[in-house]
Parts: sequence; C-alpha cells; structure tokens
Amino acid sequence: MAKTEKIKKNEYIDSQSDMENHNSIYAYPNLSVNKDGIIVYANGDISRILGYSRQELIGMEAINIYSKSSDRKKFVKKLYSEGEIHDYNLIFKTKDGKKVNCELDMSVFKDSEGNVIGHTGIIKDIKLETELRLKLEKDNKKLFSVLEQLPAYVCLYDTDRNIVYANKYLRQRFKKYKDKKCYEIFHGRDGPCEKCPINDVFSSGIPAIFQTVQLDNKTYEVHDYPFTDVEGNKLVLELGINITDRIRAEERLREANEALEIMNKVLRHDILNDLNIALNFCDLIATQDEDIKQKVMKTLSKCVELIENTGELERAFNRKIDSNGIKLSDIRTKIKELSKNYPELKINTIGSCKIIVDESITTVFDNIVRNAKVHGKANNIDITLKKEGKNCEIWISDDGVGIPDKYKDKIFNEGFSQGPNKGLGLGLYISKKIMEMQGGEIEVRDNNPKGSTFILRFKSDDIHEIC
Repeated sequence: MAKTEKIKKNEYIDSQSDMENHNSIYAYPNLSVNKDGIIVYANGDISRILGYSRQELIGMEAINIYSKSSDRKKFVKKLYSEGEIHDYNLIFKTKDGKKVNCELDMSVFKDSEGNVIGHTGIIKDIKLETELRLKLEKDNKKLFSVLEQLPAYVCLYDTDRNIVYANKYLRQRFKKYKDKKCYEIFHGRDGPCEKCPINDVFSSGIPAIFQTVQLDNKTYEVHDYPFTDVEGNKLVLELGINITDRIRAEERLREANEALEIMNKVLRHDILNDLNIALNFCDLIATQDEDIKQKVMKTLSKCVELIENTGELERAFNRKIDSNGIKLSDIRTKIKELSKNYPELKINTIGSCKIIVDESITTVFDNIVRNAKVHGKANNIDITLKKEGKNCEIWISDDGVGIPDKYKDKIFNEGFSQGPNKGLGLGLYISKKIMEMQGGEIEVRDNNPKGSTFILRFKSDDIHEIC
C-alpha cells in the first residue's frame, strides 16, 4: 500500500504529540497504526529498536516490521476482538534484517463516534528491558550497601510514623523496631511527642535539621527530608549522626575556657596592682639619672598596657563561644558615652544606626579614637553613621597626621606599630578580630584634606537587624 492516508495520519499524530517526554523507560505510546495497517506515529524508542528513522517509519506498512506476516494477522485479530492486549510477545525485524524479541501493550483507538480507526501502545525491547532491570537491581544493591555501611542511622517513615526501612546501624542499636512508632523506638514514649518534627516535615514539605537526645542517652544531629516514591507514597528519609562525643568535648572546652578566664582575671588583677604600686614607687625614687627612671617607668607602663590588651583579646575570642551578650545596639549612644573619655577631642556624630552586636564593639571604637589622639595627633573626629540596604557603615575620620601608604596594609597585623609613640601593636589587631567575629569588616583610607578614615562595615542577611 502506498504512503497515503494523510488526513487520518495527521489526526492521529496530533493526538499523540504530547506523549514524547513521558517519564518512563518508553514514551507512551511509542507506536500507532491505523486500521489500514499504516504506521501513523513512531517515536525515538521505535526508531532505536528497529533501526529506521522516524521519517522512514511513518507511512510505512506495519507488516514490514514483523518477522512473520502470520504473526501480525494473529496479533491484530486478537487485539481487535478483545480491545486491548498486554505483555504480548512478538518477534520484529530491524532495518538490516535482524530479529528482535519484543513485548507489546496495545489497545484499539476509536474516533469520536466510537468507530475503531487503529491501534496504539508500547513496543518494548525485551533484551533492553532485562538489561535495564539488571542494572537497576545492581544500582539498588550498591545504594543499600552504602547505607548499610554508614556510621549513622538511616530510616524511612511512612505517614503514620512507622519505620518502613532501617539500615544496619539502626537495627543494631534497637533490635526491635518493626511495628513500632518512632516515638516508641527513639524516646520510649507511649504517645507522640508534643512537637513532632517528622509530622512537621510531612505537612510542610520542608526539610528539618535538629538535635535530640534519644532513648540510649546519646545526642544525635537529625536530618529529615520529605520525598515521594515511584508509587506516589509520601515518605520522610531520616539521617541521624551521633554527636554525643562532640557535645561533651564542647562542654569540656567551655568549662576549660571558663576556668582559664577566671585564672587570667585573677592574674591580671594581681599583676596590675603590683605594677601600679611599682610605678608609684618609681615616681617617688630620688635619682639624678632621670633617663633610667623614665625607661623603667615606660617599661612598666608597657606591661600594664599589654595586660589590659590581653584582657580585651581574651574577651574578643570568647565571643566565638558565648553570644549571650549580642543585642540590638544604638551606635550613636555608644559613641556619646565613649566621647566622655576624651574631653580634649571634638567628636562630631552624623546620622544614626542600630546593629546587632555585643559590648566588645565599644573596644573597637575606643582603639580607633585613642590611636587618632595618641599616634595621629588629631584634634577633631567626625563619625558618620549610614544605613545602606542590609549594611550599616560607620566612618570614623580624624584630622591627624594620617597613615603612610606603605603601612596601610600592615596596621591590622598583630604586633605592628610605628611612629614616636610606638605601642604594642595590639589595638587595631584586636579591633579587626572583633569586627570579624561580629560578622563585619574594617578598612582604612586617607581623609581629605588630612588624617585617616576608618570604615567599619556590618552586614546582615536579615534587613531587620540593621535599622
């Protein structure tokens, strides 16, 4: 039969055009034949199986792809009498004459008036199906092998909070888990927890991460993820990592830091007292060698400064562990309080800004202002506060001697100091550390017409933390 039936073929193809990208091994359908035995639709699956291009297949007599014409007659008779056939085995032949074993799922196709105009369905390559199934089984074994070896528990919950899968780690922890709810297994409860994270994940569809102490008194970091299996069942995958040792180590570290902080405070208090007494005695010593006396007093003063800076550095680093002091702070108010310590300086503040910081931020302001006075010989300081989106910037500008360009990239280094009033080089280093721990950054620029400008920049993902 010639390549005719244009109207019927086009009608049929249009009705199948949205099936090309169906999410399965085979697009559905992958072959359609009209009642006259002409192929009116074929997709890439059939092209791959039979070796013809789609253009060659469409319009071809279907009998040409059968290994035996008698097989087609028998198949068509059964299909048109029953209306549909499933898992029907047939042998087709490829373009180069090779035989290929296939399995068919077909049904008749009717027009709007109920008249049969052809048949449509899926032709499956049995060899390919077998290969894919074996590959899938192999991949599944690999996946479950990995899950079995994990040093963490993995389980699946259904919507009733039953565990429908548990890996080896979980099975060894709790021998009896089948037919038990999650709250029975992990917490030894008779009823659900007041706030069940698994229920929340089922209802919201949003993953959850939390810590919990379970029945064996071990602390776990738990990750819950929602998903739907191939059959449409809603499940929650849970991964639990034992962090008991980490929690205990953090607690021991916290206790050690607290003990160390107390010892440091005691030592600083006693040593500072003794150094101040020594300074007073030096001042009272009658000596003709004033130069030696001044050197001794300067050395003692540096010791006092070092101990004070060490206390500031300790407080700055401890912010990593203890964040209880963090709160919304009005920067203008803090600068006003700081100005009382420098009556000889004229400090002018423009603008306003509130940021989420702790009290250590005052140390940053104090170090910058003190450096402007002692090292920069400044008389005036202008402080500009401005909010830009999620950022708050604080510009501290002085009219001092400024900082040479060759030192600008060094002034925040530990121990760097220069000029006639050289200190220990800790003030700006501590300031930088505090800024980093507060989630901010600091830089220095030239001020026009003279002096320096320090820019403190605070950032926040939450725009409500900066106002």
